[in-house]
Amino acid sequence: MINVTSEELERISRTMEEALALHEKWRDNLYRTFSCKLPPSAADMAEDAHRQCAFGHWFYSKGNAHLHSLPAFKKIGELHQEMHGGARELCRLLDVMGKVPVEKYDGLIGQMAKFREEMAGMQHKVSYTLQNIDPLTGAYQNSRLLPDLKAEQEKLRQSGKSYSLLLMDIDLKTINQKQGHNTGDKVLQTAIRSIREALGAGDRIYRYGGAEFVICLPGKGVNDAEIVKEELMKKIGEALSGVAGETPDALHIHYGIVKLDHDAYLEELLDRSARSTYTINM
Repeated sequence: MINVTSEELERISRTMEEALALHEKWRDNLYRTFSCKLPPSAADMAEDAHRQCAFGHWFYSKGNAHLHSLPAFKKIGELHQEMHGGARELCRLLDVMGKVPVEKYDGLIGQMAKFREEMAGMQHKVSYTLQNIDPLTGAYQNSRLLPDLKAEQEKLRQSGKSYSLLLMDIDLKTINQKQGHNTGDKVLQTAIRSIREALGAGDRIYRYGGAEFVICLPGKGVNDAEIVKEELMKKIGEALSGVAGETPDALHIHYGIVKLDHDAYLEELLDRSARSTYTINM
């Protein structure tokens, strides 16, 4: 899942639009250079041209560093660098020969098209996630859970691989009563953020209702899910240290682990899973 908050996703969506506009301005200026046989700019001739353009300044900014591990984001970076490499080669040919070979020009146009296509895909992914993410916790919304699990069951019919669900119900009753719902929301946000940061690339967490969450663990059996649960509880405990203020309360997390079978009745599987309790002293 895209491991950022809804606020970050909204910012990314806005800045991608702005960055794409900057890219298109660079593209138009490059077309003008080729068409009018103007001297290429020093930035376009540089070895790090992909970092010197306006889009590159945004893409490689420190604020985007945590996104560079995302496959789609990484692909955009690769295509952007390749595109600038192609543009640099044409600028050098123009500078030396006074013209641009047709086949080289067509190659650059193809690189630009691939880059634009990848950007559109990334924008679609961000938009999709914004529409399906819980704004408070960053987990996927309940409306996506059953459809996504049914799709996973179809895959299981073919693969027969292991698939486990880890259910967590975070008991905020005492914290809400003693310290207020704002503190309860902060505890919930912090706990789920720590889970999202610890999950693997193929894992997903959904807000099932209230403070109840379902964590999907593809490729993991029940014993593997138990290990994941212990690690997540440790991460939650570390993240919540000091969050509840000077008079912290013990936080009880009710959890259950169930195997997802290809023919399981999902609603019953989720509702009837046996729950144990894990206590975290904040």
